[in-house]
Amino acid sequence: MVPNLEQIREVASKDQYLNEIKVFLENLAQQDKSKALYVVKNLFFAPETHPRIRYMIADKMGRLGSRQLFQQLLSYFILRKFPDTLALITALRSFGDPEAVPALSEYYPHASYRECLEIMEAIASSRSPETMEFLSQIYNQQISYSQDFEANEQEEIRQRASALMGKSMMRFD
Repeated sequence: MVPNLEQIREVASKDQYLNEIKVFLENLAQQDKSKALYVVKNLFFAPETHPRIRYMIADKMGRLGSRQLFQQLLSYFILRKFPDTLALITALRSFGDPEAVPALSEYYPHASYRECLEIMEAIASSRSPETMEFLSQIYNQQISYSQDFEANEQEEIRQRASALMGKSMMRFD
């Protein structure tokens, strides 16, 4: 479908080409959304893709992907079938689908610091009815984490929860 896919995959293994790949994918999406989706899926799931490039791709998946892709990503997340959990959470966030909220909420107490921040963003972007309660529990430190975060990380998590609650309240006005 895309003649130079192997070359693109090779370039995607190096993070120094992040901007070039981003521009390439944006241009391809404007020309042919189905080709762009084909490349995005290939790069996202390729084990050799650099994590920063995978994260950038994940952030764009929702604009290109179908409901079927969302379901595939959600099942990978639930079954823990994909090694780059942060990129997977980001991909789910890009869809903004409330169906991901239960799985994300359940995983949250076991997540790393960066995953926690990404999960909060994902749940807030879903516009789910559970959003405010979840963010409030985080802000009020009512969640027991499976690991200890540094004091500055704890404070950043609380501040992010507060900011996201503010954005969510503004959306409901």
